[in-house]
Amino acid sequence: MKLESANKVIKPGVLSACHGVNPTGERIGFTNFYMTKNNQPVIPVVGEIHFSRFSYLYWEEELLKMKAGGVNIVATYVFWNHHEEEEGEFQWGENRNLRHFIDLCSKHKMPLILRIGPFCHGEVRNGGIPDWIFNKPLEVRSNDPLYLDYANKLYREIARQITGSFYQEGGPVIGIQLENEFMHAGAPLDAWGYKPGVYVSSGVGGQEHLLELRKLAEAAGMRPLFFTATAWGGAAVLETDTLPMLAGYAYTPWIPNQPPSGEYIFRDLHTTPAEDVNYEPLAYPVAYCEMAGGMQVSYNARPFVAPASIEAMTIVKLASGSNLLGYYMYHGGTNPIGKNGFLNESGLPKLTYDYQSPLGEFGRVSPAYDRIRTMALFLESFGSVLAPMGTYLPDGQDSLDPKDTEQLRWCVRQQDGSGFLFINNFQDHVEMPDREAVRVELETDQGAVSFPQNGSFTLKKDASVIFPFHLEIDKVHYTSGTVQPLTRLQKRQQCVHVFYAHEGILPELVLDKQSVAAISGAHKVEEQEDVWVVHPAVGMANAISLQLTNGESVQVLILSREQALQTYRFHLWGEEQLILSDAHLYVKNEQLICTSVGRSQCTVSIWSDGANVKTNAGALTEQQTGPFTAWVIECPAYQPTIEIAHPKARFAQIDIDPNWPSYIEDVFLKVDYDGDVATAHIGAHMMTDHIHYGAPWYIGLKENKHKLNQNKLSLAITPLRKGEIHSYVNQAYVERFEGVEIAQFNQIDAIPHYRVAITKLPKE
Repeated sequence: MKLESANKVIKPGVLSACHGVNPTGERIGFTNFYMTKNNQPVIPVVGEIHFSRFSYLYWEEELLKMKAGGVNIVATYVFWNHHEEEEGEFQWGENRNLRHFIDLCSKHKMPLILRIGPFCHGEVRNGGIPDWIFNKPLEVRSNDPLYLDYANKLYREIARQITGSFYQEGGPVIGIQLENEFMHAGAPLDAWGYKPGVYVSSGVGGQEHLLELRKLAEAAGMRPLFFTATAWGGAAVLETDTLPMLAGYAYTPWIPNQPPSGEYIFRDLHTTPAEDVNYEPLAYPVAYCEMAGGMQVSYNARPFVAPASIEAMTIVKLASGSNLLGYYMYHGGTNPIGKNGFLNESGLPKLTYDYQSPLGEFGRVSPAYDRIRTMALFLESFGSVLAPMGTYLPDGQDSLDPKDTEQLRWCVRQQDGSGFLFINNFQDHVEMPDREAVRVELETDQGAVSFPQNGSFTLKKDASVIFPFHLEIDKVHYTSGTVQPLTRLQKRQQCVHVFYAHEGILPELVLDKQSVAAISGAHKVEEQEDVWVVHPAVGMANAISLQLTNGESVQVLILSREQALQTYRFHLWGEEQLILSDAHLYVKNEQLICTSVGRSQCTVSIWSDGANVKTNAGALTEQQTGPFTAWVIECPAYQPTIEIAHPKARFAQIDIDPNWPSYIEDVFLKVDYDGDVATAHIGAHMMTDHIHYGAPWYIGLKENKHKLNQNKLSLAITPLRKGEIHSYVNQAYVERFEGVEIAQFNQIDAIPHYRVAITKLPKE
């Protein structure tokens, strides 16, 4: 197929005034097509975490895990009712300490977007508006003078907490969202308390109300580089200095009997958004603040979000022109318990807000975390190249029926004949087949390319891929490839390009001979008139050396898909490090922190000639695998001492010894049960709850470790009923159930999370 699409017209756009310089000289700005950092295009990864839904004792650790996962902008709600549950009594301490959270973001150089309401939603009681507001003679989410007076008091309290924290002042706060889904959606009015189905207003006043809120925010001293607005569903958006942001959800509890969604269909979102919006799309970058990082389970809708769906949506949105990816939620949490009761939205768990997110309620790492990290690594290295590229859609792609399992789903982003091919074989609520005999041929401004060069490949079900064409990286011209770009870095004064191979697809790189003079270390190389066709061996030990025509050399590494999911890139010990590990990693205080779930041994492999390192726990052995030095860390195996009693089938009392070794960071309970909902208590304190949706229930214990010496952990299940309910009136309303009640614990396991730190020793 011939690519006839012209390059996108990139110009300052409506956000041209939304730029700033911090005291170190770093710059942030916008065009109509992408965000810039130091005047270079970037595609940021935004991760949502709600500070007031997680213990402040562990915020730093969790932010570092987010950073290790590829998040480079943090977003958080400031829920009004978490801070002023009772009128005039603001709480800004402990888990509600917004300033401490901001300071940690600043410490670790993580820019921050604050979503300050007054209405936030976020599945919080009344969408975050305190109960007492509804006893006042006012109309919420409007220009009612009394409502604006209370909004002004809230904003001034928030402004007091964030004084001096804006980007241009040297702080992390770059953006502020006013309101949420304004003129589009409300939330259950739980303050009403009598009848379900009563909702907080979706708002009135359109841009006029948002303008009044902005005036209040600016008068209070909140002057970020830019404001943001949730722009889907025809929501109101201010015309100036505001970045419209979109959402992508495929597992939607608010749609009964949900059909397959259109979220996995390729489009050109910059010219034609997926739904009607109240702004001119071509004047702004395509930005997502709420791509599903999972989904919260409610009592009446209990979706399971497959990790493959999150990766596929990321690839589809990128291909469709999105130049900012935001995950809601990236990190789950637990609702605080208020002075007057629970602060959850009705129909949802009272406490847990796990959201099936990449980092869960207690910080547990899910498979989606690794998948998102591979995409973030790609954007870190190649986002500046991808960002200016426009979307080219083959005929009919944007009109495909989501139920269609026959048509190949693909599109291209390109500029001047250079770009990336995107293919998706995932669809929610549909079983996609393995797609055999796939071959894509393109006619570009730089010449024809084929994927693969000869023959075809098989695309596995649920797989999504990105392949490069006519891409020049560090003076290497990649004509095409059936391997996915992962990252690039400098090692030993040499460029290293890292790709990975997908299952069922023979890895291939086609290299232009005008840039590459010779190749060594490859499994198979075929020389053609203008190109080298390279079939590399896959794995850490099989680096390829490219001798360039200008005399320089470049190393190329093709990892397996499994190895790619274990790959991290950190600035550590004075240089960029490429690290693979079967543990989960983050960096703190120049230490490499390794967390291994349920295994006393882990392996950390660093592209290195070797270094003198030590660990704070366990035995350390070293071995060389190609360019990687692998350290195997072996801690003494630890099995938590646990006693489980069942006073009744639906109750469990757990006595667990909290005196863990120093190298045990946490112990999680993995609870496999059958039932409707479940709760966990320590003494009279409710830790968390769980609505059963087919996946195990994980409970992290470290936050309450100090209580376990004196208290047992109690679990209780409310039965799932299968049968009929008969009702009648006999002086009062009576219900009688006939059928079977299911409530039982199948298995409860205590899983230790090992934690060791690797430190580099100075040269002797």
